[in-house]
Amino acid sequence: MNINPIITYQKTAQLPIEIYVQPVTQFITNNSSLLLPEWHIVPKTAVIILLYSFIPLETSNRQVELEKQRLREEFLTLSKRIKITFQKQGTLIAIIDPQDGKPINSPASQLSFDIIAVVHQLLNFSFYQIHGCKVLNHPIQQTAIYPSLLLSDVDITITKSWL
Repeated sequence: MNINPIITYQKTAQLPIEIYVQPVTQFITNNSSLLLPEWHIVPKTAVIILLYSFIPLETSNRQVELEKQRLREEFLTLSKRIKITFQKQGTLIAIIDPQDGKPINSPASQLSFDIIAVVHQLLNFSFYQIHGCKVLNHPIQQTAIYPSLLLSDVDITITKSWL
């Protein structure tokens, strides 16, 4: 399995972004109607987007919350550009909100995506629990990383070519 990322850079901070394109997890396949109620097909590809942070994100304070907000906005800007590209090709793409694990601009799903669990399962990155929250442990950035997720209805090769 090839897990080399596509590397790009954040618009506001010029920090790296790692993009991994992998097949969806078995959990997503088995629960797609509960996770993505408006889709009538099972997603084929998970696009994991890892944004580098200026600071570790495992604590809860104003500085960390502001950095998470900045990273979420960076992710939303990037994901909306990606969504336009996919929609022009007539394909589906779901943007999963990193804050609550729900699809953005979709009917309320019955289940939430556990983005950390998806990253752990597909990329084998470790994580740990702190104050009731999962925190991703990136091999280079440790906890100074903001994980996010898109789902596509086309295969990995096509998805990579459109990114």
